[in-house]
Amino acid sequence: MVDEVPTMKDDVINANTLAWLVCSGVSILANTWSILSVSAKQKKWKPLEFLICTLAGTHILNMAIPITMYCVITLRRQHSNYEWNEGLCKMFVSTFYTLTLVTCFSVTSLSYHRMWMVRWPVNYRLSNTKKQAVHTVMGIWMVSFILSTLPAVGWHDTIDRFYTSDCRFIVTEIGLGFGVCFLLLIGGSVAMGVICIGIALFQTFSIQAGHKADKNKFNVPTIVVEDAQGKRRSSIDGSEPLKTSLQITYLISGIVFIYDFLTGFPILVVSFASLKFDRSYNWMVLCVLWCSIAQSILLPMFLWACDRYRADIRMVWEKCVAIMSNDDVDEENSQDGGIHADLIYDRPYDYSSAPEIVTVDRNAKYEFSTLERGVPQGYPLREQQEDKMQYLQGGRLISILWLLTSP
Repeated sequence: MVDEVPTMKDDVINANTLAWLVCSGVSILANTWSILSVSAKQKKWKPLEFLICTLAGTHILNMAIPITMYCVITLRRQHSNYEWNEGLCKMFVSTFYTLTLVTCFSVTSLSYHRMWMVRWPVNYRLSNTKKQAVHTVMGIWMVSFILSTLPAVGWHDTIDRFYTSDCRFIVTEIGLGFGVCFLLLIGGSVAMGVICIGIALFQTFSIQAGHKADKNKFNVPTIVVEDAQGKRRSSIDGSEPLKTSLQITYLISGIVFIYDFLTGFPILVVSFASLKFDRSYNWMVLCVLWCSIAQSILLPMFLWACDRYRADIRMVWEKCVAIMSNDDVDEENSQDGGIHADLIYDRPYDYSSAPEIVTVDRNAKYEFSTLERGVPQGYPLREQQEDKMQYLQGGRLISILWLLTSP
């Protein structure tokens, strides 16, 4: 299946090896800084920030293990008689395709979470999204690792093995079965990511262009559950400010579209072309490696362009010192019962008549029925004029949440 004279192919690869190695180092440093910057800017972890840091961590692993391995071995081959062996080639193929699939699925998960938060804000805040994000990441890694490890344990072309005579890692060199499964997973994930972010953008533009009354329908009140001593027991954060919502939606949209056009679609074209012609070309290797490196470098640039996640050196240093000294104490006392989120609690309230208080931020007339089907138009609230807040007896919390989540 080797389509060209080996020396010609080696010359093309050798000409780009040093550039790949340098760009990989830059990408590792930039993505590491992005993780530290996001951590420094956010007091508490939210699902979206967790997924962004997971994506940046995947880029670090992709550049540090398979890409660096490929570059180092290629450079050694230029100056010595060193060659790929079966173990190294299998390790490179398994790690490269594992991290490629993890990257693709992580981008899709980002677009899905953003669509969920924008389109169904009440359901998103009432769901245990932190735990779901963790389970999503675990499932992504498990599926990607299992599929990408199969070629190393025997699921490959046994007539012309991919680890003989150089390490040929384009999917057609590995085998038809693996190539078709990889193509379907990447194609389905890219399509789902585009659909989800399209829905999020459409919903965002619709709310922005609509009347003020229509905007209030998609505003979620801030709810705090406190005990008699004024300690917060649990909370549901309210809607994001319009500027913040637009900023995050544009950021996720940029990440999705950059990934799709720099990695998703090129890998689909390369995989489909190699399977169709049953051979690989040197431009396929160049395309796959350069696209993988380019999209890993662009992610830190997008995060740096977003004010929400851009931190200076002082903030990052203080965050690192706080982590090392264990002074970064999470003040959130919410219970993971499906109602938890970041909410700044300003001052305690002293109530002697109720064991628990539900505090609802009253900044608009919310119409929950437009958000979640089956939710009634309003609830009996007792207005406190002095601080313009609404309080509910804690015993009503269960019924409210049940009504909000009921179909």
